[in-house]
Amino acid sequence: METIPHPAVTLGMMLGRGQAFGLLANHSLVAQAECLLKIRESGVYKTTGHTWEQFCPEFVGMSRQAVEALLANLQEFGANYVRLSEIVRISPDTWRRLEPKISGEQIEIEGEMVDIAPENAARIRQAVVSMRSQLQDTQKQKEKLDARMSAGPWMTNLKGRIDDNLQDLHHLAECVRTLEQVTLLRGLLQTFGRQLQLVSKELDDTERVIRENDYPART
Repeated sequence: METIPHPAVTLGMMLGRGQAFGLLANHSLVAQAECLLKIRESGVYKTTGHTWEQFCPEFVGMSRQAVEALLANLQEFGANYVRLSEIVRISPDTWRRLEPKISGEQIEIEGEMVDIAPENAARIRQAVVSMRSQLQDTQKQKEKLDARMSAGPWMTNLKGRIDDNLQDLHHLAECVRTLEQVTLLRGLLQTFGRQLQLVSKELDDTERVIRENDYPART
């Protein structure tokens, strides 16, 4: 008959395992997080007579808030997020951009799969910093566009400019006198037509994202 360990023994085994994992450079934080998650979910920490608030600093050496943040990251983003966070500070937005480049315990950098390990820390940090810079540039561009769209009657102004251009085109269509001029103007119209189709496709994509995320309509 299998003997069921006493909860206090189980806790000691868990803590011991967590401390042992702490010696493994590549997996320390992930292993400790997984161990702490089991301890919290099972409630075995209560055998010490401590609350979770007291248990974390006393037995883990971290505040409850720090432990909870670590476990939340593990549960929401997975082990690779925690593993990567040991090497470089990484926000959820940056992680979402990087996640498609991660397979197993490796990250793709410039077409090469690189182990997420301390020996590759410098190269991984550089890749994450570059990704973070791209995200910041994209956010700045979005903020500039939002500012332009909310700064005044932008639709009226845009319509006015389009109307002026259309009037110019009508005038040119009436004034051309040679086949060469007809060909040039028709080519210009075809180019504009292709650009308008691209704008329409981008608008379709934007509408799909708005509907999927149930964003409030812009007024």
